[in-house]
Amino acid sequence: MALTRRQFLTLMGGSAGAAVLFQACGVPEKELFIDSPVEMPEDLVTGTDNWYATVCRQCDTSEGIVVRVMEGRAKKVEGNVDYPVNLGKHGPRCEAGLQSLYHPDRISAPLVRTGPRGSGEYREISWEDAVSRLASQLTELSDSGESDKAVLVTNPVGGHLALVIQSFTESIGMRRFVHEPLETSVLRKSISEVFGQESIPDFDIDNSDYLLSFGADFLSTWISPTRYSRGYGEFRQGHERRRGRLVHVDSRFSVTAANADEWVRVKPGTEGILALSIIQVICSEEDVDNSVVDSLTGGDISWLNSYAPENVSAQTGVSAETIRRISTEFS
Repeated sequence: MALTRRQFLTLMGGSAGAAVLFQACGVPEKELFIDSPVEMPEDLVTGTDNWYATVCRQCDTSEGIVVRVMEGRAKKVEGNVDYPVNLGKHGPRCEAGLQSLYHPDRISAPLVRTGPRGSGEYREISWEDAVSRLASQLTELSDSGESDKAVLVTNPVGGHLALVIQSFTESIGMRRFVHEPLETSVLRKSISEVFGQESIPDFDIDNSDYLLSFGADFLSTWISPTRYSRGYGEFRQGHERRRGRLVHVDSRFSVTAANADEWVRVKPGTEGILALSIIQVICSEEDVDNSVVDSLTGGDISWLNSYAPENVSAQTGVSAETIRRISTEFS
C-alpha cells in the first residue's frame, strides 16, 4: 500500500507524542529533594509566596497585619484590610518586626553579664544554662523566704499568657512589673473611676465634629496612631456633617498640635486645672441639665468656683476669654 505524505506526517506526530508521554512516566534520573526552609540561602527565589494573617505584637495596639512568606521566611509586612482597628494600614513598629526577626545585631540567645554593672559586657549562654541558673536562684530565694526580691518585668500582656504569668509569679511569691514605653496607667485608672472597668477605650474620632484634646498626641504616639490617623481623616472630611474642629491643649508643639485648628499652649502640668475651669464654665450655664451634673458630681459643685477662668488664667497661661470661648464651643 502506498503511503501518502499526509499519512506519513500523521504517523510521525502520533509516535512523537507517545514517546514524550511514556518518557514522562519513567523513573527520573535524579531524585528530587525537599530542603528545609531554614537551610535555604537568603537569595533563593522560586516565585512561590504565601500571605498569612496575624496580629502585630510590636506595640500595644495589636494591629492586624498580613505577612508575605517565601520559602519559610517572612519578607514583607502589610496591613490587614479586614481588621477593624487599622483597616489595611500599619505603623512603623509593625514594619520593624522583620528587623526584630532577622537583624544580625538582635539578641538571639540568653546573655550573662561578665563585667561590672553598667559596663555592657555580656556573653551568650545556652538556653539550658540560662534556665538552670534562673531555677537555682529562684529556689535559693524561696528557701530563704526572700522570693519578693525577685522581679519579673514584662510588656503589657493579656489573655491566657497573662494568666500563665500571674500563676507563675504567685506560686513563687515574686513581684511583677509591667513596662510600657508610653504608659497608660493614668488613663486606665480614669476609665475605671468613671466607667467601672480598667481598659483602654476606643475613641470615635471618625464621627465627631469637635475634639478637645488634653495632651493626647493621638497622631503620633498615643494609644493607636494608625487607627486615629485614619479616623482623623474621616473627621476632617465631614461627609454629611460639618467638618470637624480640633482644639489641642498641650505644653509642647506636638504632631497633633501642628495639625490642630487651634493649639492652646498651657503651662506644663496645668492641663487638669484648665479642664476643671472648662467644666466650671459649662456647669454654670443656665441651660445646663442639672440632673446630669448631679449624677456625675454628687450634687455639690460649689468647689468648682475656685477654678473660674479668671482664677486660673495666670496659673495655666491661658486667658479667661479663651477658656470661656472653648467651653462654649465644646458644650
